[in-house]
Amino acid sequence: MAISYNIYQKEGNAANWTKLGTATAKTYTVNNLKPKTEYTFAVTATNGLREGDKTAVVTVMTANIATTAVTIAVDTKSLEVGGTAKASVTITPADETDGAASYTSSNPQVASVNASTGVITAVAEGTASITAKVGTITSAAISVTVYAALVTVTNLRASGTTTTGTTLTWS
Repeated sequence: MAISYNIYQKEGNAANWTKLGTATAKTYTVNNLKPKTEYTFAVTATNGLREGDKTAVVTVMTANIATTAVTIAVDTKSLEVGGTAKASVTITPADETDGAASYTSSNPQVASVNASTGVITAVAEGTASITAKVGTITSAAISVTVYAALVTVTNLRASGTTTTGTTLTWS
């Protein structure tokens, strides 16, 4: 009987081998692998009576699915000091393997942003640009404007009232 070859695979740190198939030629194409995943393959020879050991072994890392675009959105672009907003991203392609978005602020003294959650906190009056980065791709900036926190007017008083005017004071 002619020699044939059994092809085996392990994913990551798996302990057990999975037989993928048998080939009669000295070539075999493996499909349907996961991106950015380590696989170990072994090939054994068999003559129909017995099978050789898994001594021919190779380990590969499949390619990454790279991010091609990152679009950022903010639930509100105008905040008062002390207020918060939430940034979110749309990543293309949806099945990228570069990881999660990382957010940054151009002016954290005005609007800080949590790098992993995208929560923006208004710190002081002014403007700041918020961006998101996934892999090597950075989104366009989105501008956030921070206004002074609204205060409550109390102790309104009038003084120096004349026939044509008055002076108002408050705290």
